[in-house]
Amino acid sequence: MDEHLAGLLGIDLGDARTSAAASDTDAVMMLVETLVRHRKACGITQKQVAQAMETTQSAVSDFERLGGDPRLSTIMRYARAVGMAVATKAHVVDASGPSTDAWEPLAHRAEPVPVAGKRRGAA
Repeated sequence: MDEHLAGLLGIDLGDARTSAAASDTDAVMMLVETLVRHRKACGITQKQVAQAMETTQSAVSDFERLGGDPRLSTIMRYARAVGMAVATKAHVVDASGPSTDAWEPLAHRAEPVPVAGKRRGAA
């Protein structure tokens, strides 16, 4: 996030948590910008994306407009609609927490996932 803009909004980028949240927001915005640039470079219209995502052109337009907070599932659906894929990876960033070695086996442990109907339920 731009320091001047942060100051105008009263956001303290000196605070570690606030700075991390701003970095996360910047990363999402860059990802959306990359997907939109790819769509345009490929000559894919918003209407075509909407059809592939089974939504409306106006919903695609809203997604492409920066400033929102799109769900990861929406980002992934949009990416697929424009011929891309988004890879995700969770990792430990706080050195005072458990080591990454402790988390890696947890991520791959076979645990049942709650399912409601044919969709995964909220945890």
